Amino acid sequence: MGYMTNFPNGVSSFGAPVGSRFANPWSTHYFVDGTNGNDLQDGKSPATAFATIQAAVTASTGGDVIYINPKVYTMGTGFARYTEDVTVANTGAVSAGTASQAGKSIIGVTPRTGFPSDFMGVRWKYATNTNLNVEAPGTHIENIGFFCEAATNGIYFEGDGATWTKAGHTGSSLYNCAIKGNATSGSVLANGSDSLQIINCQFQATYDGTVSNMLITLDGTNVNRRPVLRGCHFLGGNGTIMSAAPVIWTGKVENGLIADNFFEIQTGNVAINIVTSSSSGMISNNHFGITDITTTGIVQNGMTVTGAYDTEGIQASA
Repeated sequence: MGYMTNFPNGVSSFGAPVGSRFANPWSTHYFVDGTNGNDLQDGKSPATAFATIQAAVTASTGGDVIYINPKVYTMGTGFARYTEDVTVANTGAVSAGTASQAGKSIIGVTPRTGFPSDFMGVRWKYATNTNLNVEAPGTHIENIGFFCEAATNGIYFEGDGATWTKAGHTGSSLYNCAIKGNATSGSVLANGSDSLQIINCQFQATYDGTVSNMLITLDGTNVNRRPVLRGCHFLGGNGTIMSAAPVIWTGKVENGLIADNFFEIQTGNVAINIVTSSSSGMISNNHFGITDITTTGIVQNGMTVTGAYDTEGIQASA
């Protein structure tokens, strides 16, 4: 995960991500400190931080920014994680212009002094079901490590497809995050999409090589419009190569982009599976750790493939 710069005044133990394009100075900023925070506080400063991510999400409104401090890490003891299921709820229908929770940013930060906080950044594991359920459009998630092995989903960008009271699959973005483990319904799931972006993330399979899925599925008559998967790394677990396709897009894709990604995958397995025919868009400049992708590697179903690199050279098809 990325390492952000610090507040110049030196007061906060949080590394403030002032370089993030979603650190909006006009918004209300909320702070989460799982070690020293308290949900009875207002969460509006590092000194009065909330203890849980859900408390900050609930207190915030559309356009606000939430900074999460890593928990205390004890060398040799193990990971210090936030363990909770969080929902970014929406208020009102997007189609009616009343989506008042739209545009929140949830950003993990790097501690100012390293220890005793976790120098690897924010780690987040689900409690019972899904780490993060996004119902509000335009939600931005950045710099967080998600542990979702055995969860239903790691991150679920949810839309209801009818009333648009849930539209987390619309205009949302996932930047510079690490997603580890194979959730049963997909480590990242979006049931339909509109301009969803997954950028510069790492997807790692479970320790035995079970895939780390990124799924975009069709909801009712909706299509997947302009989804972007770019600059991501898909790898196996603890020395074991992925067992199956890590990227599965079901439902019709319109003007999708899958570019500049790196896949470590077993020979004979598909890495990118575009399920529905008559899809459109580009699968471009991707790299595959297999000897030959001419017979396996990509199922394109209408998307144009260019610049597909395997260990023996380049294969590209229309």
